[in-house]
Amino acid sequence: MKRITVISFAMVFFFSCGHPNQDPQKVRTEYSEKNRHLVTADGEPFFWLGGTVWGMSEWMTREDIDYYLDDRSDKGFSVVQVCLLWGKRSEHPTSFALNAENVYGHRALREINGEPDPTHPWIEEGGTPNQPNDYWDHVDYLVEAMAKRNMVLALLPVWGRRYVNATHPGFSMPIFGPDKMHLYGQFLGQRYASHTHIIWVLGGDVKADHGADHRSSYRAMAEGILEGVTGERVAWSENSPLWDHVLMTYHPDGAPMINSSSWFHTDPWLDFNMIETFVHKDAIVKAVRQDYSLAAPIKPSIMGEPAYEGQGGPGDARQGIHMRRQAYQSFFSGAAGFTYGGYYDEKNNGPLFSPFGAWREMLDLEGARSMTHLKSFCLTHDWYRWIPDQSLIEADTGKGQFEQVAVTSTKKDFALYYLPENRLCKINVGKLVGTQDSLSIQWFDPSTGKYGDQTLMSSTQLGTGVSPPAYYKDALLVISAK
Repeated sequence: MKRITVISFAMVFFFSCGHPNQDPQKVRTEYSEKNRHLVTADGEPFFWLGGTVWGMSEWMTREDIDYYLDDRSDKGFSVVQVCLLWGKRSEHPTSFALNAENVYGHRALREINGEPDPTHPWIEEGGTPNQPNDYWDHVDYLVEAMAKRNMVLALLPVWGRRYVNATHPGFSMPIFGPDKMHLYGQFLGQRYASHTHIIWVLGGDVKADHGADHRSSYRAMAEGILEGVTGERVAWSENSPLWDHVLMTYHPDGAPMINSSSWFHTDPWLDFNMIETFVHKDAIVKAVRQDYSLAAPIKPSIMGEPAYEGQGGPGDARQGIHMRRQAYQSFFSGAAGFTYGGYYDEKNNGPLFSPFGAWREMLDLEGARSMTHLKSFCLTHDWYRWIPDQSLIEADTGKGQFEQVAVTSTKKDFALYYLPENRLCKINVGKLVGTQDSLSIQWFDPSTGKYGDQTLMSSTQLGTGVSPPAYYKDALLVISAK
């Protein structure tokens, strides 16, 4: 790993010219009219199943990081979303601390005239990831820890809502403008240029034009990161092949129909879109469909921050079934990936996105366990070949979180249905695979990961509708030629 051991107050010394000897990003995007997903450098489909720990670099020890990553890796998670300048909430997760110390007592930025300065990362010589002398040594540890587990790091350089747009009353301070965004991005790009498992996520829970038009700041950061990685200066609007050396997206706020595509869809640096629906559990399908319908250019979309498990008031907390609904509705509507997150449990541990209290007890919440079954089902049925097709359902699909959704495949060899609740699904027989009088059907329980028996059913029976076994809370139906 490249180590930066220069004087922190002379920002110009952080950067050196020259091209890195590396291949383009390990994970890249794949575009076609019918397939919109991420692939590895080898061209294999990449299944984005993300976990959210925004405060990892601030809250977690090395041992905590290893424990969390081992658990998520065992459950099949492939991505973890982390923010480097998040604004640790001191004492209790609802309070804000600017440039707070991490768990080892190190701050990310030096302070100039009483304020943290993003052009002066606080770096001390002599440290290592296992024996940190500064904040960035600890960041190095989490970067390397994910690489060792073959996991992708979706890395937010800064929480834009707090530090760029500064639109979170009582929880924010504007310390960035376009110039500082560029320099800070350049620092990060050079420091982590050799780590091809990083996906750069700009934004940070904010509309790019919230409070004022800050698009120039985020575009400047994209330029800075690329310059740090490649040693070359490329304008955000330039269709340069150098953009292939980084993979980038933008994390918006929780307004479900206003996402990264609203500001940056045609920008060359934005490789795929990201959606946040947050508390709006009834908006999953329409938000994903909105992005899926975009063209010129075609880009994949990730459901990057839906509602968290345990989120909500007494009696209305999001449960495992809500996590499954969000995940399956995302994929069945055309998303290229889904990110899970935990809020509080019944003991008030959490939030998991900023690990607090006995957060380890939250790793086995029902929704998190269900994600293992989600990945298994999607991989078994070649999710990257899915094409959303609501015409496979005859009528009465439901609304919001209860909307039934269906997909076919590019080979037209099966049809899949997700039923968010246990009720009748009316099959449009005329749209099914093959012309046989009877077809093979099989139920899958998303809560247990178990399949029911495979049986034959006549087209006439299917046309009248089918219902899952009585004990299913939600269900998946597989229909294929016999």
